[in-house]
Amino acid sequence: MSSVQSQRRVPHLRNRPLRRGVAARDGGHPFAAPISLGWRTAGIIGRGPKELWPYVLPWVFALVTIAFFCLVVRGVMTRQLLVPPVEAPQSLAARGYTPNFLAERIMSSMRLIGQDAESIPHDTLADNDAQPDIQLPGQEMSYASTVRFVKGIVRRTDVVVRVGITKLDERADSYVAHVQIEGGPFDSRESTVSFNGNDLEAFVHEIAIKAMRLAEPNILASHLFSEVQKTKCSLARCNYDDILSIYNEVLAMPASEQSEWALAGKSWLLASQGRAKEAEQQTREALTVYQNSAILHASLGIALEQQHRIDDALEALRAGANSRSTTAENLRLLGDVLLHAGRYLEALDAFRQADRMKPDSVDNLHDWGEALVAMGQYDEAINKLSHAVSLRPDLAPSYAEWGRALEKKGDMRGAASKFAEALRLDPGTLSAGESRIARFGAALQDPDDAGTARRDTHVQPVSNPPADNRLEASQPGDPNLQRNAIRLA
Repeated sequence: MSSVQSQRRVPHLRNRPLRRGVAARDGGHPFAAPISLGWRTAGIIGRGPKELWPYVLPWVFALVTIAFFCLVVRGVMTRQLLVPPVEAPQSLAARGYTPNFLAERIMSSMRLIGQDAESIPHDTLADNDAQPDIQLPGQEMSYASTVRFVKGIVRRTDVVVRVGITKLDERADSYVAHVQIEGGPFDSRESTVSFNGNDLEAFVHEIAIKAMRLAEPNILASHLFSEVQKTKCSLARCNYDDILSIYNEVLAMPASEQSEWALAGKSWLLASQGRAKEAEQQTREALTVYQNSAILHASLGIALEQQHRIDDALEALRAGANSRSTTAENLRLLGDVLLHAGRYLEALDAFRQADRMKPDSVDNLHDWGEALVAMGQYDEAINKLSHAVSLRPDLAPSYAEWGRALEKKGDMRGAASKFAEALRLDPGTLSAGESRIARFGAALQDPDDAGTARRDTHVQPVSNPPADNRLEASQPGDPNLQRNAIRLA
């Protein structure tokens, strides 16, 4: 089964956090490779004959200029979510919750919400890369100031979440936070959060949820769906009212790309409830407005696949994959349906394309590994699945699939170990036979393995790897904003 499937095995509906992005990549800082290459090039030029410098240096300056221009374009096209220092009463500062600390805690909580928001498709909340503020020699300008200047010209402003907290009663812990959005598609939206009690972290989390509802409602809706799925409720008992209300709020506003994602989200929600016919009808109606929408074609494909109309589903998914707005998720979903249709070579091709667009996607790595197991390419499958669990240590389906690859290779001890890990994290990912192998293998572990197993029992599965604290600097005029920024595509 795909890693994106829930306990009830609803096809393709994801229950996992957002890709960890650059924080999880082996390369570290996103600009480490170009900087290293630049230093090596400078060293080679410096050691070369001086007679060649007049010919080489113009080309070097030209390449540097082109690279700087590309960085500026990337920065301009990247919208950030910023939280400036919070206006707060002195009583909070006395308890350590200073304006800057509150802003950092709110941003951290918003980041966690975004990381656990991949169950339903939404507009992208990009990773938290820190971009260098490159100072141009001899000029009163830098990379960040250039980006800010160009953003002002093209009117692609960043999104600022302004928060002010007021103490209501001097004798009690009673506060109200006013949250207002500046910039972006939800400019001028505002609301309040009331709080009574001593748990200020809970207050911060409520502010973060309100800020996400105002600034990034589609992402919050996906997060709330993940929270509902974690309860493992039955279809009849799951409560999606809050999620539907968020989508309806977005759709009540002027039509925009956000409306397109909200429509896709509502379709995904219907499909998760086994209402594939309704999902198909709603998506086809939405496609009359957003005819070239990649995500809506993907939603249609999922609804059709649930009705076992595989050829129609593949046609819709291919339309999305060939759209100008296609994403790696479109290609992954296409590959997933091809995989379960037994068309393994086509599925592998789709997964490779998705990997080129979005390296280190946990879902794509899992599905890719599953296809390789089906093809009998066990070593390569193990490579993909081990990479997936290195990025997402709590991914039970990948441990289970890893165990199957080892079992088919004849490594029963290794298979039992992986099945045992999957059993610990989520017993529903294993068959009855695999569960018996997991328990049998645990009983036969040698002393060294047993010691490891005992230590592992104290490690609780986590929803997300640690968030990357590096933040992108886009507003050099206000360093406080730079410390609290999330990039928005």
